Amino acid sequence: GVERKGDYANGFCQSGLYSIVRKPNYAAEQMTWISFYIFSVAATGSGTGSGIVKGVWYGLNWSAVGWILLVILFQGSGWLTEKLTLMKYPDKYADYQKRVPLYVPSIGKLLGIADRGNKSKLASATSN
Repeated sequence: GVERKGDYANGFCQSGLYSIVRKPNYAAEQMTWISFYIFSVAATGSGTGSGIVKGVWYGLNWSAVGWILLVILFQGSGWLTEKLTLMKYPDKYADYQKRVPLYVPSIGKLLGIADRGNKSKLASATSN
């Protein structure tokens, strides 16, 4: 076979968005549907208690069913793809799973401060 180099040496992408979360496309899709729901709450007034139920279901409306079912769907398909990828690349993907969250990024990683301690430990270990 062809020798893989660079980002694909391990068999899967780990740079760019994939260095922040393992499933950036799934995360974005879920956030899109949750955002649509938040807009529907604002548009119907159900967040103010002036909706059909008058505050009993404060901040909820019927469209919550959509985002809840889609998030459940993505959890299932995310679990399946994680399992398949782990079977294909057992050691390398397990290490990747330890370093990178599935859907929700680490705030420290986004700000560039999450791995400073690990980098200094790595630098001292490789210099010996």
